[in-house]
Amino acid sequence: MIAMDCEQNGGDWDLLRLGIPTASCFKKIMTTKLALSKSRQAYLYKLAGERITGEKADNIKLSNFDRGHEREEESADLYQLMTGYDVKKIGFCFKNELRLFGASPDRLVNDDGGFETKDAAPHVQLERLETGWKGTEHKLQCMGSLLVTGRKWWDLQSYSRGIKPILIRFERDEAYLTKMESIIMAFLFDLKAMVAKHSA
Repeated sequence: MIAMDCEQNGGDWDLLRLGIPTASCFKKIMTTKLALSKSRQAYLYKLAGERITGEKADNIKLSNFDRGHEREEESADLYQLMTGYDVKKIGFCFKNELRLFGASPDRLVNDDGGFETKDAAPHVQLERLETGWKGTEHKLQCMGSLLVTGRKWWDLQSYSRGIKPILIRFERDEAYLTKMESIIMAFLFDLKAMVAKHSA
């Protein structure tokens, strides 16, 4: 793993991510069952556009994103208090020196884990608690973070201020990660070809 020392959501962070697939968007390339996603082509266009123009495609921040970013600190503090783990904030990391794809972990945990928090509106958190939420919609991000960092497990926390949190652990699955990486590499091949075809 190549760790980059930068503030998440800042200018340097945006530049590091420009035109490359990141763990939070791997769901745009594939489904959790590792089939190609319906949004693959649109994501390919977006990243190709970023590579060609050198500009970020979407600069609009949604209120839910802002709230989640604001509450990330308190969620991570609660996680650390509940688990007793050592957590470390990190800006961005690439899988290796090739810098082909990467991830922005919310935290690295101890020597072999990671942490991702998702802020939930109170009614959403209550529904998750009542229905036994498994965090499936965030599996690709967590597994992608494992792929990038080489760590053994990734904890996902659903957090809503004042309501009991939900903590789910994703364990490393080498067969899944191998297939996942091959799908990302095929996507990168198509991305490179599109950039070469349409660059002025």
